[in-house]
Amino acid sequence: MDQITIYVSEVIRYLPQKSQSEIKKELTTNILDMVDELTAGGMSEKDAVVSVLSKMGNPRLLADQYLDKKAYLIGPRYYPTYVMIAKIVSGAVALGITVALSVQYLFSTDASIFQTLVQWLGSIFMGVVQAIAWVTLIFAGVERFEEVGVLKHVDVDLDDWSVKDLPKSQRNSKKSDRIEGLVGFLFAIIFLILLNTRLELFGVYMFDQGTLKEIIPIFNMQNASTWVPLISIAIALNAISDGIAMALRNQTRNTMWFRLVLNVLSFIFFAYVLINGNFLNVDLAAQIAPESVELQNLWIWAQRNVVVIIVVVNLISMAIQTFQINRFNRE
Repeated sequence: MDQITIYVSEVIRYLPQKSQSEIKKELTTNILDMVDELTAGGMSEKDAVVSVLSKMGNPRLLADQYLDKKAYLIGPRYYPTYVMIAKIVSGAVALGITVALSVQYLFSTDASIFQTLVQWLGSIFMGVVQAIAWVTLIFAGVERFEEVGVLKHVDVDLDDWSVKDLPKSQRNSKKSDRIEGLVGFLFAIIFLILLNTRLELFGVYMFDQGTLKEIIPIFNMQNASTWVPLISIAIALNAISDGIAMALRNQTRNTMWFRLVLNVLSFIFFAYVLINGNFLNVDLAAQIAPESVELQNLWIWAQRNVVVIIVVVNLISMAIQTFQINRFNRE
């Protein structure tokens, strides 16, 4: 009976979660009924199970029959989750851009409401389009990536399948940290959009009697074209990693390794900019308080140590991921 349990689990793992329980009961009942018919005719239970499962064929193809799956960019298994995530991400991006532009408008003395409205509509449109594009890319990639992963495990053509190709036990999987992945993905997308469209908003806001006097940029605006693309790539890689965690209900060893590779690549881009790129505004403290030696010394200290802090945090994060993968292999 273990083969029946494994076979059914292989089928339902390709189905939407809401339908898994019902199809699991239905499929198990149908298989047991067919096995009983064969054993009643004198066949051994072991041979009957093999015969029934062989006739039912590849679990992946059987799951596709339940889905009536076509050549979708995002198939029925992930589509409901994709729509939900796309709505959440679009709303969060729109809210982030609205807050950023509202702050700029409220504390600006020469801002035109018409220009701000036009800017807001344009930014919302571009931001939401980019956000949905990222979500679509990740979900489409997850579906293709899982397809490749399944074929690696089976190592045969979909039509050329036998009961011997079933795994010895139910596949190991780890519950994906979907909420954590969603939060990380949202933060990455919002930051990525603002970094490439409203870099001047990242700064220290200087007020004079309640009126915004100026925004002193935290980043080096003069050489932004040299480091913004690299940081954007690093953030995008992190967004893809978090997006995979967000999209998957369960993570396999393959997806865990893939996320680790993405994070390592992201870290390499970050580290290159931090070590070689003058991306921070070295005159920030002097522009805030020209007479404050203490503030200037503090800013110098912060610039030196921010590299160390970011490097250490990333190394710890990657070490934790590696530990989780190793523990996953032993479970």
